[in-house]
Amino acid sequence: MATPNRHTSEAPVQTALAHYLPLEKNYTDAMKLFARFRQAQGFRKYLQRRAAFVVPMVALFVLISVACTAATVIFLADRHALLALPGMLLAPFVLVGSLFVEAFVFFSWLEGRALTQALGRRSTRDFDFGQMPQNVPWVLGVLFLVLPLFIMASVSFTAAFVLILLVVGNVVAIAKFDR
Repeated sequence: MATPNRHTSEAPVQTALAHYLPLEKNYTDAMKLFARFRQAQGFRKYLQRRAAFVVPMVALFVLISVACTAATVIFLADRHALLALPGMLLAPFVLVGSLFVEAFVFFSWLEGRALTQALGRRSTRDFDFGQMPQNVPWVLGVLFLVLPLFIMASVSFTAAFVLILLVVGNVVAIAKFDR
């Protein structure tokens, strides 16, 4: 009696996961961004000069990640007692995933702004948001940030609204005052 080849049945699933959830590419992009931060003195100085903007944003990212994690656990536990355990098991993934997405997109955006300023391209507009980062991890962003933010809004709309408003306010302040 022949046994089915497990590798042929797993290959399409693994291929689909690798295509729609490119973890290796996102990890590689993040490591390249970190290496550029360590090696590029201009980018490091740019961030140091803007510590008044960067430090509160990082603290806000941690707060959002913790709030999204707590809201996910509360949301699942409120649905049924048996969903509390999967919620607790998901908690570290939501925490790390949301923090990764927030920090990666933010620092990629700041890197683009630093390059623009280093090349001497000044904007005449009041609010210069610059360009959107090229390598945004969209699937991870939806899974670990957008979905948990919707869950947080269903648990506490006010908390979700205030946190989103704070992020938008900080981004607008950076766009306005970072010249």
